[in-house]
Amino acid sequence: MFLQETSNKDLSLLAKSAFELLKWRTLPRPFLETAIMAILSSVSDPNWRTRSALLSYLRTFTYRHTFILSGSEKSQIWQTIEKLLVDNQVEVREHAAGVLASLMKGIDKDLSKDFRDRSYAQAQRILDTGRRTPKSGHSVATIHGAVLALTASVLSVPYDMPSWLPGHVTLLAHFIREPSPVKSTVTKAVAEFKRTHADTWSIQKDAFTEDELEVLRDTSSSSSYFA
Repeated sequence: MFLQETSNKDLSLLAKSAFELLKWRTLPRPFLETAIMAILSSVSDPNWRTRSALLSYLRTFTYRHTFILSGSEKSQIWQTIEKLLVDNQVEVREHAAGVLASLMKGIDKDLSKDFRDRSYAQAQRILDTGRRTPKSGHSVATIHGAVLALTASVLSVPYDMPSWLPGHVTLLAHFIREPSPVKSTVTKAVAEFKRTHADTWSIQKDAFTEDELEVLRDTSSSSSYFA
């Protein structure tokens, strides 16, 4: 991973090609634990592009090894990705959210539910604190990370309407008045939610309360959609 960002262009290109092939390789069990430790060590690399490359690798690696990874190994990988939701580089934070949204579709139902529940609780605390104390002291990365966690949950079910989704997307919409990049993330996420649920919205909207629909109307650029 480190060599992908070297100043030597030929070496960098070779490293990227090798890395692309390596992420599709299924490692045998005896080498897996050592490989995971080595891979996850890149989470602290000072180069944000290396941290982003780690996320790309982990998305494929985790799916390729889903049936041989232990529960603790899956949890370790998940925690590493989750940690990058509050990375100091916005591109890394957004990439981490995309990877989590993808993994939530199949890696582990218990991990996904735990993440959804914790993300909702954290975002609610931040929102409540902000209402009581406008200058709450939360960093932009912390607020953005909480919003991205909600976004990952919402986008992990692009066409379905599980019972938890109305509350999550409504809470996400409450952050629309935050400055960028938070506002931009909320706007894009709600727009994507709108797009993927458009065909069945006449039925799925019944899962929302009138108050929740009002919040979505305030957030959406097309209020008629949520009418």
